[in-house]
Amino acid sequence: MSRKQDYIPNRNADFDGWFENLNAYVTAKTAAGEWTHIPAAKVTGLTGHYNAWHTAYEKTTGPHTPVDTEAKNDARKSAVAFIRPFVAQFLMFDPVTNEDRIAMRLHNRDVTHTPIGKPATRAVITSLKPLGGFRVEIRYRDEATPKSRAIPYGCNGCLLNYTWGPEKTADHAALTQTHLMTRNPWTLELPTEAEGKFLSCAARWQSETGVLGAKGDIQHVVIA
Repeated sequence: MSRKQDYIPNRNADFDGWFENLNAYVTAKTAAGEWTHIPAAKVTGLTGHYNAWHTAYEKTTGPHTPVDTEAKNDARKSAVAFIRPFVAQFLMFDPVTNEDRIAMRLHNRDVTHTPIGKPATRAVITSLKPLGGFRVEIRYRDEATPKSRAIPYGCNGCLLNYTWGPEKTADHAALTQTHLMTRNPWTLELPTEAEGKFLSCAARWQSETGVLGAKGDIQHVVIA
């Protein structure tokens, strides 16, 4: 089966216009109250990455230094790392429509295939490794295929549910923060005030239609 062309443009000039359009569309929809499923912090993050990218890119459209080029490349890499899980988690299922995705220049879901239901197996976190700088490397597997990093058919990522604080928590309901992990391992970046606190987290598969599977066991690590 042939793969679709990547929705993210390769050329920087095209990427700049595409990203501007995506950010403007999401911002308008959320500001109008039409899309309430995207947390405000995620919308702010999208805009922040666009502004950082555009500022760095603009400096390279005329005479510029190698430092400017490096800054532009770093800004694009950071932006793309934010965009892919953002699109997968918030823009690939209702209330976002096919018409919306066309306007944002994203891929539409194939509506002719057999509907994909709730993930049947659990995602399990196999490793939590503090990397310093308030970052934690997270590795995860499917409980049915513990030796493989592959995600189950019909899933677009692994949703991390987490919280941090002075004590561990064993309550899944307390894991109120989320991030869609689309790479394995995944690096979670936390604020400076999390230093020395406990990170408590669990994982669950997310289907291509946004349906979530059962949560795995809660794992803990001290944030360094």
